[in-house]
Amino acid sequence: MYSIVDIETTGNGYRGQKIIEISIFVFDGKKVIDEFTSLVNPEITIPPFITNLTGITGAMVRTAPKFYELVKKVEEITKDTIFVTHNVNFD
Repeated sequence: MYSIVDIETTGNGYRGQKIIEISIFVFDGKKVIDEFTSLVNPEITIPPFITNLTGITGAMVRTAPKFYELVKKVEEITKDTIFVTHNVNFD
């Protein structure tokens, strides 16, 4: 089983940036068997450059859950799977 993960954040680099969206697809080698996608409230302003890049606005994440509220679901869906991501050093 593989967990294919992608995140969008408030900026480039990994220091000081906050997650604004997370998507996880659990793949058994033949088909997607589970998936989870959520906007995330970063509790900071999303820079215009990131909104232009991702299409995600501050209004869209204002009422979204904060990341700590999603951690349990992320742990559950990725448990006992191989973590796969694009740009793993960043994600």
